[in-house]
Amino acid sequence: MAKEGTLNLLIAHDNSDDASRLISLLEGASYRVDAQAVNSVEELAPLLQSRCWDLAIGQLQATNLPAKKLMASIRSQSLDIPTILISTNSDIVDTVEGIRMGASYVIPVDEDQYFLLATSNTLGQLEQRRVQLNWQERYNAAEARCEELMDSSKNAIALVQDGTYIYTNEPFSQLMGYCDPDDLLMAPVIDTINSSSQEKTRPFLMPLDANTEISSVAIDLSCVTADGQSIDIPVSICQIEYQGEPALQFQIKHDTAVSNSASAQNKQKLTAETTKPQQNSFTVNPQSTIDNIEQAIHSARLSDGHNSIILCVQTDQDTQTRSNTSESNADQILETLAGFVVEQSNKDVNVSRDRRGVINFVIANTTLEEGKAFAENLCQRVAKHTFQVGSQSILLSISASLGPITKNTSSAQVCIRDCLKTLDDADPNSALSGGKVYLMNDLGQTDFNVDSEEKITLFGRQLLEKRLIGIAFQPIVGLNDEGAEFYETLMRPKIEEYPKNIPSDFISKVFESPIATEIDRWVILETIKKLADKHNTSPQTCLFINLSAATIQDEKFSPWLKLALKTSNTPPAAITLQLRENDAGRYIEQSKTLIAQLKSIGCKVALTHFGLSSNPLLVLDKLAVNFVKIDRQLIQKIKAGGEEEEETLQMIILLKEMEQHCIAPFIESPTLIPTLWQNGIEYIQGHYIQAPSSQMDYSFNEED
Repeated sequence: MAKEGTLNLLIAHDNSDDASRLISLLEGASYRVDAQAVNSVEELAPLLQSRCWDLAIGQLQATNLPAKKLMASIRSQSLDIPTILISTNSDIVDTVEGIRMGASYVIPVDEDQYFLLATSNTLGQLEQRRVQLNWQERYNAAEARCEELMDSSKNAIALVQDGTYIYTNEPFSQLMGYCDPDDLLMAPVIDTINSSSQEKTRPFLMPLDANTEISSVAIDLSCVTADGQSIDIPVSICQIEYQGEPALQFQIKHDTAVSNSASAQNKQKLTAETTKPQQNSFTVNPQSTIDNIEQAIHSARLSDGHNSIILCVQTDQDTQTRSNTSESNADQILETLAGFVVEQSNKDVNVSRDRRGVINFVIANTTLEEGKAFAENLCQRVAKHTFQVGSQSILLSISASLGPITKNTSSAQVCIRDCLKTLDDADPNSALSGGKVYLMNDLGQTDFNVDSEEKITLFGRQLLEKRLIGIAFQPIVGLNDEGAEFYETLMRPKIEEYPKNIPSDFISKVFESPIATEIDRWVILETIKKLADKHNTSPQTCLFINLSAATIQDEKFSPWLKLALKTSNTPPAAITLQLRENDAGRYIEQSKTLIAQLKSIGCKVALTHFGLSSNPLLVLDKLAVNFVKIDRQLIQKIKAGGEEEEETLQMIILLKEMEQHCIAPFIESPTLIPTLWQNGIEYIQGHYIQAPSSQMDYSFNEED
């Protein structure tokens, strides 16, 4: 937000004088503030919808409106309102807890300059997100105009993804012998191609890569119309982008389409009068759902806060009805149910079906809280109602899933897919109190195939908030009968709990991004809690903890660590921080500074994954570390033997001459241990010793 604009500020603070002081600070910094105080949870929900807020300020230790309630309300409505929390102390645990809730900053009280700097940074990031959203809206509008042009084009046009028609205009559908363009939606392209032309068509039916574009071509195809006739037509094929994904455009010039489709169209017209469904028939039409959701997203962006919900409903009796009676009877029951649902709502409702047993409702101008209440009440009303379908009197029960549709919803396809998945994977233990109603996962609002810092940051925060990461410990054993008990703390992502739409490389990108600093701090806090318990029985235990490249560059990390160790009464000498050699080499000056700061605190430092760079000894020469852990690739070279083994052993000897304490990880059998010990390795680690465990339970005294 620019300083010259009005700052729409929502402030929740138990002390009105302190709230006024914060507003005065902002006004003194040249912000034109339009502030609104909120003092209770009941006031908050309508206020969040009342205008477009630029910033929320809360009190971490508030009693009137707890910070958790404030953050949860903002998150539940999928609102982009950055929040700064004011804390009555500078306890690092409170700071971490506030950021874990979703706050942009947690500022100790009376730290005025820090508060103003945090406000400036937060509003700057908000402005960037709004600019990005504006360009996305303009892109969507341009795409919509292009689709309108295709709809009105005289040329026959079809769009294809993964060998399936995802769009056809009227000239194309008529050319293929169909009355309605929707009749070709989701139909396999290969089914409309004669066997004589299928081989030349197959290269265009494979999944597309946005980074490797297919060259535009013109080919002659022999196609099959709806009534089985063959037509030979020249088709121009080119790769385009449609709804954010790569697609192919099949285009047939108007003159060609007219001459080839005339006979097929006349014949089809004779049967259309008897086969064409009624205008209001309750058919399965996935595109209709997509259109309804896209319209809701567009409305939310235009009205800035007038959100909608997606509600997917299925009857618990649908499968049995289709088995015992007929498909048409089951569809009639669903159509009657759809009318009943629409009658229960006083909002605009768009109805569609993606699959035979589920009805999709997009309910306009409805918050998520209103949607939950509506769905819970709907379950009860349906259970009490007798549905009249023809001569049948039917009792029904339903299951439903719902989620918000806001300006931040990534795409209509992702929204409906995740809402249906929530319904498919429903766990009765997670249902809301009013019936079998299930909330769509927060991560479903994000298309993780879009590689952006915003998506990476969102996922990183979800890792922390949903505890999708854990820690394990692996012992590091001395070969020289030393008394220390070393463990390495290993972070263990709970991959089985991740959404299926997250690519495998997306997880690694989280730990290469700035959000990795927060994850590092969480791991450290969890580790020192465990260490405190362990020190009650084994005070000589020391832990090795990994740091990301983002933390190496974080100037605030060392002061934070010092405070965290002091607060938890953890002896700094029991902590060794590990830097990857490649990270340290890329940020050599920052690494030197960090190592000096860590040593001044009393911590030790290790350099891990050592030996991969072109000149690892040069990197080591600039960094005063206590331990060097060689990379697993070098362990493999020793196992392989030959010249590579000799080079690796020579490097270990040089490390020993430099008085470095060397650790060899990934020891899976005892065969290498004598060689390693003879050449200067002092510590070993790996599954031969013990696999990572949730407890520090290795018996060092029983070591062979």
